[in-house]
Amino acid sequence: MDEKNEFGFCPKCGAVMQNGVCQSCGYGRRMESWQPRVEVVTSQKSGKSAKGKVITGIFVGIGILFIIAIIIFMYFSIQAAFQKVMNNTPDYNQNNGNGYFGYGNPYESYPYEDDNSSSNDYGYYEPDKNDEYYQEITDATSQDLDYHVIWKSTSMRPDDSDDTCTYDCVYPVLTGEDETKFAAMSDTIQDLICKYQNSYKDYESGVSSSGYVTYMDEEKISVVVKHSFYEKKSTIPRVEAITLNVSTGEVISHKDLAEIDDELVWQFRSRNTSQNGTVEFVDDLSDEELAEYLKDEENSVMFYTPVGLEIGFNYDGGWVTVTLKTDTL
Repeated sequence: MDEKNEFGFCPKCGAVMQNGVCQSCGYGRRMESWQPRVEVVTSQKSGKSAKGKVITGIFVGIGILFIIAIIIFMYFSIQAAFQKVMNNTPDYNQNNGNGYFGYGNPYESYPYEDDNSSSNDYGYYEPDKNDEYYQEITDATSQDLDYHVIWKSTSMRPDDSDDTCTYDCVYPVLTGEDETKFAAMSDTIQDLICKYQNSYKDYESGVSSSGYVTYMDEEKISVVVKHSFYEKKSTIPRVEAITLNVSTGEVISHKDLAEIDDELVWQFRSRNTSQNGTVEFVDDLSDEELAEYLKDEENSVMFYTPVGLEIGFNYDGGWVTVTLKTDTL
């Protein structure tokens, strides 16, 4: 088992991608699938493939020659395109001394953006305080604060190509004037997001953990991680979150984020119906049982977004959250 680094260029901002993740904007593996607000265990279907027809040697030879011709054409095409890119790319270093890995400052606008464009133009959900509810887990980083976010990733791949057990982790790192404080906050965040790095082999095909900065201002920052545990015939989802006080660097407890009482339980049940539709596990819980799930520090989930406070919990079949529209932001 070894840790491998793979490099390329980000299709979104043009910066260097390491292990499939952009070091500037965070684009990468975690964006390949939609991140819903309700997620359940999914099963992997298997089937047998039919036998192919037997072909003669002459057709095999023609096919090989055709493939070789395509490879040669692609080689020269890629070489020409790469040369064109290199001739038009500024000569940045991979580490430019500002703490960013890649080309240029990730807090500058994308080269193809103008004043009238938005992330919605590229198909990404951009949460807004006027939204009726939070639609999916996504980043909401700010470029105008005294501290910034950069992205790092860790990938583990087996030496045996037949071994499908892998590990992928994408997590944010905070940088600011108080280096000691932000380094400690980053360690806390990494401990949460990469907590399965040493135990991913316990699962048939490994684990992936994708971190998101769902809210940040001068007072607090919320970070969410979406874990996927890959078993032989199913994928088990889990969501965890942490909110940190930017001034002190300390974790804000769930009790300080929301008080779980009868009123909140009623709101959760009502908002779950209107925001998520039918979630049988929630519908089958009594009010007392629902309150216990929301109070459980290990399995409950709370985090801020531009829309409001997201609150929910993990259960055996997946996880669920609802949006509480508050004036605390």
